[in-house]
Amino acid sequence: MFYSIVVLIRERFLFMKGGEEVVTVKRGLGRILVAIFAFLFLLNLAVGQMGSVYAAEGAKCPQKKIQLHYFCPICKEINEFKDCKNINYIWDFKKYESGSEEYDEAKKHQDLPEAWGCERIKFSCIEKECEAYERCMPYPGGCDVCMGDIDSKKVWSKIDFKCTGCGKTFEHPGRGHKLDEKVEYIPTLKDPGSCEECGKPLETVCEKSGECPHVPSF
Repeated sequence: MFYSIVVLIRERFLFMKGGEEVVTVKRGLGRILVAIFAFLFLLNLAVGQMGSVYAAEGAKCPQKKIQLHYFCPICKEINEFKDCKNINYIWDFKKYESGSEEYDEAKKHQDLPEAWGCERIKFSCIEKECEAYERCMPYPGGCDVCMGDIDSKKVWSKIDFKCTGCGKTFEHPGRGHKLDEKVEYIPTLKDPGSCEECGKPLETVCEKSGECPHVPSF
């Protein structure tokens, strides 16, 4: 494709002799730009199709970032803060402190227990008229349907730790687990360690594995 573009440049900037037609610089540039845009369009389409194939496979999630945060048992979601993001606003703090039943539901979303979660980024089209609006894509770029702009947000999945020996599952890493010392403030897992009971290595299990964006991407 690049060779074709070079040839096109050479031909369009040659001024013919002997009364033959002279192709103007303006016309030549126009055709060159058309060829370049066509190439970029095909490249973007190919990348988009490749990403769709990866997402459709539903293969295990490559857990690139596993951190210690909080888990809401009501919403079944990992939260980065100790209070759930879905908690209702507390309008009357005096009633809340006095134990009013009005805020019983809100309290269920507070003081969440610690849990390990895997972070992945969801990309989605922001064009409301597009048939792919808000459809999950596990890769960055443009929308492969309408070529519109995309948005991104974090999507967390709870991580459990399964023993490769006895098969038991735990909520926290095992003996000898290692943290990534390069990441400060937030405990970030580097090695899940070994089973406390049988000593075999633990493996991480992503609850949303195979569900976009917790799928293999590039």
